[in-house]
Amino acid sequence: MKQLPMTPELTAKIKAAVGDDVDPSGFAVFESISLNNLPLPGKRGKLFENAVVSEMTLAAMRDSINSGNTLPLIWSHDPEQIPKGRVFNAELTRGTLGETELRNLWYVDGTETELIAKLNAASIDEVSVSFLASQILCSECGFDYRQGDYVNLATRTCEEGHEVGTDGVHVRLIGLSVFSELSLVSRGAAKDAKIVGKSQSKLTSSLQQLAASGVNVDKLLLTASRGEWNVDLDNLVTNLSEVKADLKVAKAAEDRLTGEVTTLTADKVALEEQVATLSAELETAKAASKETELTAANTELAEAKSVLTEIFTRLSTAAQDNASVPETIAELKAGIEERQSKLTALLPVGGVSNDNKKAEQGSKFRQGQTAAFKATRL
Repeated sequence: MKQLPMTPELTAKIKAAVGDDVDPSGFAVFESISLNNLPLPGKRGKLFENAVVSEMTLAAMRDSINSGNTLPLIWSHDPEQIPKGRVFNAELTRGTLGETELRNLWYVDGTETELIAKLNAASIDEVSVSFLASQILCSECGFDYRQGDYVNLATRTCEEGHEVGTDGVHVRLIGLSVFSELSLVSRGAAKDAKIVGKSQSKLTSSLQQLAASGVNVDKLLLTASRGEWNVDLDNLVTNLSEVKADLKVAKAAEDRLTGEVTTLTADKVALEEQVATLSAELETAKAASKETELTAANTELAEAKSVLTEIFTRLSTAAQDNASVPETIAELKAGIEERQSKLTALLPVGGVSNDNKKAEQGSKFRQGQTAAFKATRL
């Protein structure tokens, strides 16, 4: 039977977490190893294949729960289900391999009799957490996948070309952004994420009972009470080294992104200048084209007017009216048509023979007076 006996200590912790109005007498309390900092074995082919959760992240998860942010207990990460109970306490401990464990205390309310029976019989004995880390960093270069794009996530490849699952590359989960729930599952992703029984419980006994049972109290990780700390100094040094390394990686990533932003900004300014230059050249070309067309039209107009003026002058000379040359093309056209009509009227109807006197006079008239008219028709 894995259910923990309800003690005054557990009753006080439940009431402190969910309120004094709650009666815990009908609750079934269990303890679980919910997560640790060993590589995740259950995420093959995913971004989180062999991912490692930092101890700092586990500590943040513990602090979130113990500061009053209790978690719903649900089945298989299904948010549509009504919660089966709540997670009300958390601590960090050492596992059998020296790993850091996030252990939780949670209860199932008395209405879930069948579920409680399955938990006690170990038919259901694994758990899984759902959370969002503040940073999801490449283990090789520190690239943050939370700042990446769809391609990075789909290919599990960072900007430096390191692919998750290849040559030991994995992601490191640093910090806590959201801690949403604890689920009962048939198979958890984390190694040894189990529901433990009374014999393996580490959260319901006092320090004296732990020591008496052979558990090394010094192995407890950074548990604090009223300013007094039980500290594993070697582990603390390791944590500080990790934090410094994380800061160094973050600074390098920030410098790289700053350089990229500067380059992109310069490229944007250059492109805007190029667009402005091309637009000005286009407008100049349009203006030049219109000016060329206008010049050509004026030239043709001038040539046409010159020809009409010459024709008008010849007809005017032939008609002997000594008229002034009109200014406009319309007036020139009208004057030419008028004089053509007059000169045509002077021609004899039917003609005369060459041995007649009138024929001589007509010949002289045609040779002398209408020479310009004949030249015009040519």
